Amino acid sequence: MRLRRHKNQVSHEQQAADTIAALTQSRRAIVDAYENERHRIERDLHDGTQQYLVAAAMMIGEAQLSPSVQGDAELAKRLDEAQNALHRGLDALRATVRGIHPQILSEQGLAAALEDVARASANPVRIVCPNPLPRIPEGVLATAYFFASEAIANGAKYAPGADISVLLTADDCLRVSVVDSGPGGAHFVSGHGLAGMRERLAAVGGELTISSPESGPTQLRASIPLLLNRGEPGVRL
Repeated sequence: MRLRRHKNQVSHEQQAADTIAALTQSRRAIVDAYENERHRIERDLHDGTQQYLVAAAMMIGEAQLSPSVQGDAELAKRLDEAQNALHRGLDALRATVRGIHPQILSEQGLAAALEDVARASANPVRIVCPNPLPRIPEGVLATAYFFASEAIANGAKYAPGADISVLLTADDCLRVSVVDSGPGGAHFVSGHGLAGMRERLAAVGGELTISSPESGPTQLRASIPLLLNRGEPGVRL
């Protein structure tokens, strides 16, 4: 009897482990597919659209050197305007490409990528990462990056000038806490803002909690499963 109970216990434990592994693989596949599509769009914009715009800018530059253009003030002005518009378009496209998947996120990690966001923010932003983050799927890092970026942008929008701090930690989940010293009062509106954040996190098994009393401060806290396979380390080796 004892042996049968032991076998049943082992069987149930194995079933639970198999279920967790299958769920992890399913969520990881969703995250990986999302990241693969993001990289494809990035490549298409960089290698396709951007190259066409660069070629057009070069052709306009060559035309501007033509004696017939230099002798026509109105035409020269129009070409200058077209050249400036192309350069603005290129700058906007490059910013979009960087925003789709920042290279620094892959090369230097989440904290470094968010330091870039902090430097570009209108508010003073401090990034705190007390311990090295574990090696986790790139898609999980991207989810955390875009959550933190949006939370920083929201802080700057609704609490201009307020101090913002971002804390990055990890245990069984990657945890991102974004706190601003603004007046508070943030709330969920279906389909918009914070509700959209919650839905995007839920797609990878993550959760969003919010604390925002009327007197402030506002804290947005994301918990994102590491999506590690069984046996993968949860700490940086």
